[in-house]
Amino acid sequence: MPRPRGRIAARAARAAMVILKFAVYLLAACFLVFCALDLLPGNAATQQLGFTGTTEQIQALMHEWGLDLPLIERFASWLTGAASGDLGEVFATGRPVADALIGPLSRTAAMFCLAFLAVAIAGTGLGVLAGLRSGRASDRAVSTGALIVRSMPEFVVALVLVLVFATCLKVLPAVSLAPVGASAFSAPEIFVLPTASIALVGMSSVIRPVRAVVARENAEPYIEAARLAGVPERRVVLRHLLPSCAAPIAQALASVVPYLIGGAVIVECVFNFPGIGTLMVSAVQNREPNVLMACTLVMVSVSLVAYWLADALLKEGENDA
Repeated sequence: MPRPRGRIAARAARAAMVILKFAVYLLAACFLVFCALDLLPGNAATQQLGFTGTTEQIQALMHEWGLDLPLIERFASWLTGAASGDLGEVFATGRPVADALIGPLSRTAAMFCLAFLAVAIAGTGLGVLAGLRSGRASDRAVSTGALIVRSMPEFVVALVLVLVFATCLKVLPAVSLAPVGASAFSAPEIFVLPTASIALVGMSSVIRPVRAVVARENAEPYIEAARLAGVPERRVVLRHLLPSCAAPIAQALASVVPYLIGGAVIVECVFNFPGIGTLMVSAVQNREPNVLMACTLVMVSVSLVAYWLADALLKEGENDA
């Protein structure tokens, strides 16, 4: 039997390994994105000066912004600044990247939280319903609907919602434009279709694994014994079945987070939503490495945390089993 001090050392070693893996994956992802941007034709200086800039002007601007340095040196400079909390400046405006990131990040975070809440409530609920009624008409309807949505790309789901709610019913705006001179949060209607688009995709990814685990647990002898003993169905589900399914359901919800983040980038472009996805696309178009790397840092970090949480919940469920 291991001593308490030994258990603490083992936990510390595991935590250190998780942090090390997190740092390595984050560094690799950032470096790949940095290299991919560098491979694109042009740079921030050529985008800023356009066709009117002379070769001398472009070279002078590149030297001022450090774009004439070797790729490794530029990446090391950005990495050093990011590690100290300095994300650099937007080359075109001279504005700190952190300031440029706050607004889009807050809007995307609000949309993401609403979408995740919808996935957690509706996606889990439909998955539980389908699992409890395995093989029945309601199960087939929910599973087929989830499969149809899951097979469609995010932008197709977004276009279908635009066609129905913006073009046909005319109850929601087709483009998520914030009011001039006002915050995007003052017009909550611009959040509805983008949020619904990524929520539907997320729900389709959650319903099937939740349905599978509920159907499997629902067939266990102890559940049947509870029903035969006359325990009310609601009590059987809430007190016996769902607690046994909690870890796999939580793991399914955690694993859908990276898909919601990736879908948000696509959906924001479809609706022209002023979030981090649109900012990321604009950074690529303008060849703004500091902006792109800041967006990448945030999105990859959240995705890695979600993957780690999903993996931890899966291992916890296996240990309980």
